[in-house]
Amino acid sequence: MSLSRLAILGALMERPMHGYELRKYFEEAQGVFWMINYGSIYPTLKRLEKEGLVKGRAEPAGRVGGRITYAITKKGEAEFLRTLEERLKKEAFVRDEFTLHLFFLDHLDGGTIREVMEKKLEGNLAVLECIKRLDEELKGTLPRYRYEAVRRGRMHLETEISWLKSTLENPLEV
Repeated sequence: MSLSRLAILGALMERPMHGYELRKYFEEAQGVFWMINYGSIYPTLKRLEKEGLVKGRAEPAGRVGGRITYAITKKGEAEFLRTLEERLKKEAFVRDEFTLHLFFLDHLDGGTIREVMEKKLEGNLAVLECIKRLDEELKGTLPRYRYEAVRRGRMHLETEISWLKSTLENPLEV
């Protein structure tokens, strides 16, 4: 099961939502850690519905127009829980795209490397500020492991920012 499918089913475990609500959910709840491809939300919902994992219910047309609200089915709940547990047990190591790119960075010139690292640092500092705000706003209001995800994300970013600063201050000449 793809991460998008797992994420949509997980969101629908909380409450029924239509596509735009799912988009907002991912922007607000997970946007600092992981982004769903917004163009994949509706096609994924249609596939999940075809498989009997979610059920769509058309809302009456109003000022916004008609929309479909999706709810997870019992079959969908079982599939979500099975997949989540399976992935957690199987994914014992960290997969990080930046680390993969970093492994091959020596093929680029020094100026490009510095630019990439500075941009990564700038982005991480911005995301860290968002997480700090989330941490303060949501502390004590989130379920335990949702809060732990925010806390882990903050710690991860703080460590990566420290590493980036150190690397930029002391570049290795190979």
